[in-house]
Formats: sequence, structure tokens, C-alpha cells
Amino acid sequence: MMNYLLTPMIWQVTEGRYFLSGIKQRLLSFIFRKTWDEAADPTLRVQHLKMKFYCYFQDYVDLIMWKVQFLDRHHLLIKFGSVDGGVSRGTDQHAAFFAVYNMETTEIVAFYQNSADELYSLFELFSDHFHAPSRNSLHGNFITSHSNNVHALDQLLTLKNKANCYSQFVKKMMTSLPFTCQSQSPSPYFDLSLFRYDDKLISSTDRHRHATEHPIKFISRRQPNILKFKIKPGSEAGAQDVRPKRISSFLFHPYLPFALSIQQTFMQPTVVNIHFWRR
Repeated sequence: MMNYLLTPMIWQVTEGRYFLSGIKQRLLSFIFRKTWDEAADPTLRVQHLKMKFYCYFQDYVDLIMWKVQFLDRHHLLIKFGSVDGGVSRGTDQHAAFFAVYNMETTEIVAFYQNSADELYSLFELFSDHFHAPSRNSLHGNFITSHSNNVHALDQLLTLKNKANCYSQFVKKMMTSLPFTCQSQSPSPYFDLSLFRYDDKLISSTDRHRHATEHPIKFISRRQPNILKFKIKPGSEAGAQDVRPKRISSFLFHPYLPFALSIQQTFMQPTVVNIHFWRR
């Protein structure tokens, strides 16, 4: 019965145009079976298939891979989305889906939309499992996240409670998945158990931010209101820089007190500053 319902639809889509890839066949089969199992009554089952599977069948067929990440040696986390969303900067405005794929059995073992509460709960409780640190680097095991640090969790829950729309908040959080390899610094200076800092200006995540002329302060967590050190990413000449659209990024050593800040301005040379601890 299941093959009879699914096969004509695939044949109709692929005939005269293209064949579906093996992983796309697996994905469609998983969605079909998941929808099939939602209802035991035959009449309700047919209605569910019409509303949740056949109605969106072409949308599922048109999905492309946006990004892929290793979860472990056997499983991949694959992010699917539309072609338009793949070339757009604001990917959180487009529908996206996440699939967990077992490479050994060639099976899809889980499938979520980017607004699914179950996926967000996994992200909130088991964030470290979405990272696959290198076996050759012990420093990668000490990256601060809301799964292993109570202060990071407090920050996440604050954003969650302030959100006007929960589904939009979930979509925004899911834009970070799958994590890019080496995108987060294991530097102890980003450990929220040791320091407080403005995460809008700097954080362990490697990405471009709007530059600031004000020093970025690192406040001791154990000694409240005690400034331990500060980083000035702007010009060391002391003159006020009024150039527009200046962005900066930071690169910290995994454990030594050494960092680079890179400032980029449109139609201007890139400026690199070296920051190190000086007693």
C-alpha cells in the first residue's frame, strides 16, 4: 500500500525531466512513513497524507542541500532549503529543514523543520553534540556553550523570554546550524564562567561585526566590577575614525594571551592589530 501510493507521484515528477537522487528518495520515503504512522484510522491516514505529504510533495522534491556537517563518524546533519533561500543572505526568512542521515545504513533517521520545537529543545539541551571537535585538538573540547555553562544558558533564556514570536526566535537560532568547522574559539577568555563581556561586540563565534571605537572590556566574573583587561580594536593612533561601514573580526589563540583583530572598510586597506597580555 505504501509503495503504491508513493511510486506514482515520484514517476509523475521524474518522467521526462529528471530522476530523484538516492538521498532525496530516502527523504521522501521517511516523510511519507512518518506521516503514515501519525494516524491508525485509514480515512484519517489518507487525509494526513494529502495535507502533509502530497500537498507539499513538489516543495520537498525541489529542496537542495544548503549545508552539511558531521555529527559523528556515522551521521550527517544536512540542512535543506529552497534554491532562492540558498542564494539569499536572510536565510532565516526562508523555510528550511534539517535531516539526520546515517551514512552506513543510508537511512534518514530524523527530519525537522527549522521552526520545530523539538529541534530547538535538542539544540538548547545538547548543543555540544552539534560540535564535532577534532581528536587531535584537546582545546576544542572546552568551547563554552549554553549546554555546559550556566551563564551562557542564562543569556540564551533571556533572549528566548524577550522574543515577541517564539517560532521566529527558533528560526533565528537554527540559522547557526549546522556549525561551521573551527567557527568557535576555545580561548579561555571567552569562558563566561571567568569573564563578562558584551557579546554584541565580541564572542567565541568567528564572524564579522560592526566595529566600535570603544574598548571591549572583559570583567571578572569572580570579582564583580573588576576590569581584568580590555581590547581596543580601533586605530591605535588615537584619532577618531569616522569612516563608514567598518567591520571587524577577531582571532584568538586557543590558550595563549594573544589575539588578532582585523578591521575592514570599503575602499580602504585592511588593518590588522596584534593584542597580547603585557604585565
